[in-house]
Amino acid sequence: MTVSSTATPLTEIEAAVAQLRVTFGTNKTKAISWRKQQLRQLYAFIRDQYPLIEAALKKDLNRNPADTQLELVILLNEVADAIEHLEEWMKPTASAPTLLTFLDTAVTRREPLGVVCIIAPFNFPVQLLLGPLIAAIAAGNCVVLKPSEMATASEALLIEWLPKILDMDAFRIIVGGVKETTRLLEVKLDHIFYTGSTSVGKIVMAAAAKQLTPVVLELGGKSPVYIHKDVDIEVAARRMCWAKTMNCGQVCIAPDYVMVHQDIVAPFAAALRKVLLEFYTEDAKKSTEYPRMINQAHTKRLVNVLDRQLALKHSELVIGGDHDVSDRYIAPTVVSNVKVSDPLMEDEIFGPLIGILSVTGEDEAIEIIQSRDRPLALYVSAKDTRVVNKILDNTISGVSVVNDYVFNMVLGDMPFGGVGSSGMGAYHGHSGFLAFTHQRGMVWRGTDFLTETVHKFMYPPFASSPFALFVSRVAVVKPLPSEFGLLLRKVVKRVAPILGQFALLAVAFYVGRSFQAGAGVASKSTPVLGSAFAGKVFQIVSNATESVLRSGSFVGLMDLVRGKK
Repeated sequence: MTVSSTATPLTEIEAAVAQLRVTFGTNKTKAISWRKQQLRQLYAFIRDQYPLIEAALKKDLNRNPADTQLELVILLNEVADAIEHLEEWMKPTASAPTLLTFLDTAVTRREPLGVVCIIAPFNFPVQLLLGPLIAAIAAGNCVVLKPSEMATASEALLIEWLPKILDMDAFRIIVGGVKETTRLLEVKLDHIFYTGSTSVGKIVMAAAAKQLTPVVLELGGKSPVYIHKDVDIEVAARRMCWAKTMNCGQVCIAPDYVMVHQDIVAPFAAALRKVLLEFYTEDAKKSTEYPRMINQAHTKRLVNVLDRQLALKHSELVIGGDHDVSDRYIAPTVVSNVKVSDPLMEDEIFGPLIGILSVTGEDEAIEIIQSRDRPLALYVSAKDTRVVNKILDNTISGVSVVNDYVFNMVLGDMPFGGVGSSGMGAYHGHSGFLAFTHQRGMVWRGTDFLTETVHKFMYPPFASSPFALFVSRVAVVKPLPSEFGLLLRKVVKRVAPILGQFALLAVAFYVGRSFQAGAGVASKSTPVLGSAFAGKVFQIVSNATESVLRSGSFVGLMDLVRGKK
């Protein structure tokens, strides 16, 4: 693998985007066959070049193979799901007809935006570039890719391999740092997808506003955790340590600060210490599985925050605290007795530091959460569902997980995105396809006699046509639904499937009886074929009917297809 240190010349960036516009104008990327082919190529790259990807992430972040494997499995599943559902996603959706449009074709089409840009961060330099790319390809766009210059090994890998697998008439890779990204944002783009810090997200949005370019911002922030007094302390601690040390805490949805019920602060802190020792021993630096910070600058930033925190007399160091800036190493660290005004509560930590705040219960936790910016993720650990629902009902976050942390990331079809200062827009699965497409409403009217007759009622002079006045003033107004009407609609929706199942049963019994009756007649002339065939059909239909009765649903149809009794 050849490492490229040559940044894209600033003068070439606008030309690269212009070339992509030419490609998009040919409609090449709109073809479903082209989209699927690019996705299949991407799938093959992720699957076949796993060793190279693993090595690059190991060099950049000392990523352990297990985390890398999970990351790539998620990507592979996203590609497979996109190919599987692409035709369904692309299918136009019909609008409900009205009195004036019942003769027309009225649909909403999902169309590609054009030339879109994806800017990836350093913490997951492969996944957070290729994940949005999957959605952008599925949507039929041309794409400008900006990999993170801070993850140098991963950047070099992507620069080398993506041109080998993708149709480069529709893709461009911009290499470089702040200058190159700034120039890229000055060029007219049709969409910008940015993953990174909130501060840089504001810069991206300001640049996009000058061109009125829509954006998806996947940012971060301080994701809170509340640990209730009824939890299994050991389980909660083990899951916390797994989530917080993953990628050395450099995860946008990593638990940032932990509010623990005052009754279990001491045992929970002790459990964290015990688990971290089990995971990484007394010296995590010697562990081959413990990751590193991306660079020395970010390491120094965290060391400074930790030093300021530990200088406060009320802070209690539970475990960790040691570091080696030259090695980009910070030990997994737990600090107890943290206050809301402390250094650990100022900015997103984005590292392996756990700050524990003692709270009186869920009410105080809610108050703290509400007083801060809306987080990207919210975590609640509690057995009492009333406590969980109370927190969820009184807070706002991008995502939420109950009794675990960061686990939403394994669900490739669940929308993921922030709210407020933690971002805007969402992606993954169908949500990603929607993020990179435009809803284009389309009404196709006929010019035949009947359609024009209806349309004539809309032409002036209205005074000479009482019926035209009725149509324009009254008939097109949809009545406000009553609460009883809404309730009746719910009942009908519930009852309709049940009635459908009974109809299926009736048909099944009728067909079965007919074949059974015909078997006796057929056996006189074709005793083997007629009787055996009719009997088999009756047996299959009877088995399906029995399955429907047993399950109370259409599972019986699946049993029929699978040949089960």
